[in-house]
Order: sequence, then structure tokens, then C-alpha cells
Amino acid sequence: MSSESQRLPVAPYGMPEEQARPFRLVLQLHTPLVLPMVVPRLDVLLQEAACRRALDWSCYPSLPLVFDQARGGYRASQLVFGVTAHQGLTAEPLGAITRLTTLPLLRAANVRAPLRVDGGDWAPKLTQHQGLLSPYVLFYAEGDPDACLDLLPELPNIGQGHSRGQGMVSAMAVQEDTQQRWRQRPWRLESEHNSMAYTPVPDVLRLTSWGDDEAVYRPPRIMREIVS
Repeated sequence: MSSESQRLPVAPYGMPEEQARPFRLVLQLHTPLVLPMVVPRLDVLLQEAACRRALDWSCYPSLPLVFDQARGGYRASQLVFGVTAHQGLTAEPLGAITRLTTLPLLRAANVRAPLRVDGGDWAPKLTQHQGLLSPYVLFYAEGDPDACLDLLPELPNIGQGHSRGQGMVSAMAVQEDTQQRWRQRPWRLESEHNSMAYTPVPDVLRLTSWGDDEAVYRPPRIMREIVS
């Protein structure tokens, strides 16, 4: 057992299903979003928001979502880009400084080499990322939408580069949705994605933040739908 699993207790499961409502959460996207390797899920974002509010990352808080015991994960989808008839999904390269280092004069391979004005091999390097911009991002879930909206202001930015202003979002609307699109997230079985408008992709991911990596099927990294 790892030291992390000893330190962090298993989260209490979410709210009772009989008290939950199915909903679609619409967030307005203000700046380009750089997707991390694992597409953000609503349950993961809410967990981070709850920890920030409590200033405590030593345990997993109970979330205002339904935990599906049969599937082993929260009923909360991964991020979906929302487009309209007038605004679509666009991609553009974004450059970010990878790291800053001091000039290692004493560690240089050739100490007799002249010092270059531009910093040479030790100058700050720019890493190119793909920034995705659409008018909205969407999440589907079953739970307490009001409690979710209450937590989300703790996360004004999401995705990579959130500390540099990328992925700025603000809550816009909550709408009732009974189409079970909360299933648009990783699950163990390919059949769990039946009736979804995509082909699931085999991968190795975690179903819960406190779990271990396991073989799953997930939706594509980039999903979009029209917001009417």
C-alpha cells in the first residue's frame, strides 16, 4: 500500500439517488482551453473546488453527485465543447515558457565558450500547446445542481495553463436533461457507452480520484455539440 493511499481515506460516496436531479451544466468559456492528458470530468473539478474551499487536500470530500455503485464512478460526464450556429470550435497554437533556469556557467561543457547574449542552450524555451476555444463548455450529471454551482466559483480557470489565465470559465445556466449523457466519461465496459453518438476508445485511466489506473473505454478527447 502506497503512502498516499495510507494518508488519504476513501471518499464518502455522493448524495442519495432519490434526492438527485439529472442536469446539464453550461459554462461560458472566455479564454482558450488547453486540454490535459486526461479530459476534465465534473466530479474531479468539484473535488478540487471543495478542497480549495476547505483549504484541505488531505481527504476526499463528499460530492453533490450520485455515485453509481454498479459502474464504480460518479454520474458526471467529461467536458464537452458547446458550439452554436454562429460560433464553432476553433484551435490555435499557444506558446508557454517551459522553465526558467540560471546560466550554469560552472557546469558548462566547454567553460571556454563565450557567453551568448541570447542565453544559448539555457535560454527560456517555449512549448507549443493547442488552445481550444468555443463559446461554451458543458457537463452532464445527476446530483444537486445548486450545490455544484456553489462550488464552481472556486475554479475560475480549468485545464493546462489555468494559473496563466487559460481556460477561464464562468457558470451560465443549469438545464434539466434526462438523456443520461452523464455516461459520457470513462467506464470499464464498452457496452456502457451504448447509444452514445461516438465510438469509445480503449485506454487506462482512473474511474475515481482515489482509485487506481485500470483498463477502461472512454469517449474521444474532443467532443462537441450544438447548444440551442
